[in-house]
Amino acid sequence: MDIETLKSEIYKMNEEELFYRKYYYARQQDFSLKKFLAELDIDEVYEKHFLVPEIPDTIPPHFEDGFFFDLNKKASILTMRHNRYSPAIIHDHTFFELIYVYDGTCEQTISNQKHSLSTGDICIIPPGIKHSIGVFDNSIVLNCLIRKNTLHNIFFNFLSNPNILSAFFLNNIYSENGNDYIIFHTGSDCDIQRSFLYMYWESFNQSLYWDQMISYTLMLTFGLLIRNYEKSIEVPIFTQKADVQRFALLQYIQDNFTSVTLNQIAEKFHYTPEYTSRLIKSTTGKSFTQILQQVRLEKAQVLLQDTNLSVANIASQVGYETTEYFIRIFKKQMHMTPTEYRRKGIII
Repeated sequence: MDIETLKSEIYKMNEEELFYRKYYYARQQDFSLKKFLAELDIDEVYEKHFLVPEIPDTIPPHFEDGFFFDLNKKASILTMRHNRYSPAIIHDHTFFELIYVYDGTCEQTISNQKHSLSTGDICIIPPGIKHSIGVFDNSIVLNCLIRKNTLHNIFFNFLSNPNILSAFFLNNIYSENGNDYIIFHTGSDCDIQRSFLYMYWESFNQSLYWDQMISYTLMLTFGLLIRNYEKSIEVPIFTQKADVQRFALLQYIQDNFTSVTLNQIAEKFHYTPEYTSRLIKSTTGKSFTQILQQVRLEKAQVLLQDTNLSVANIASQVGYETTEYFIRIFKKQMHMTPTEYRRKGIII
């Protein structure tokens, strides 16, 4: 299917939506709901993973990566159409979710706060945040899912640049107290609309290099959002000094990961090393050494996948003094050597 055909096909009801629309109208009255539930083919409900709140075990406690992603493949980004009329279930997930209103409106509830989104709005929900989405008309909403464990690998260079979007992602990757959401209002921006439609088309067809093409397109979309819409975003305001501190610390580690030390960070921000250590621990749940190691290994994974540099050169570039120590740390974390990781060509 080409993109022009997809533009018209995108409005057609699929099998899941036909089921959910029937279910939605049945729920308007008690007697019709009872009739609908009594006539349900339970085997079909489980087989097709329909979400029916009246049947509690059809609703996962939270959505793991494996609910949407094939964990045996390296794809880390998926774009799909949100099923209209599906129940607005309060849930959380282990991945980042970008919700783009392609045409129409939808209702979001995020951490008990309601948000009305309309055409061109993009809402990004991080892992672990309770939210729901309701689309009960012919509106078209596209969902772009990004696995948390691989986001930093894919967008490492973007996250190294200080801006509100990289701050949002970094805080929610490393910190235990990241923001609940970020919303961009892009209106009728044709470039943004074209980008999301293209990512949906790639996910739909899954032709050669489809996952890389989605990654490149999403990187371009991030750039457009920061360039054109950074000043009009909606995001929970930093309400405590520690909110500003934690991003500044994470950004500094990100920018200087090859050689940064705890003492250097303390000197940079005019803290004592002891206070700096406690601040990092209290906001991320990890020690300085653990955070630094995570950043270094993420950069090493990118270099192993995207370059032909030797393992020794990569070890040096990411800040390890000896190749042997780098290999030992990498194997302990990834359960394979850097060479094995490169040979398998996978994203963990």
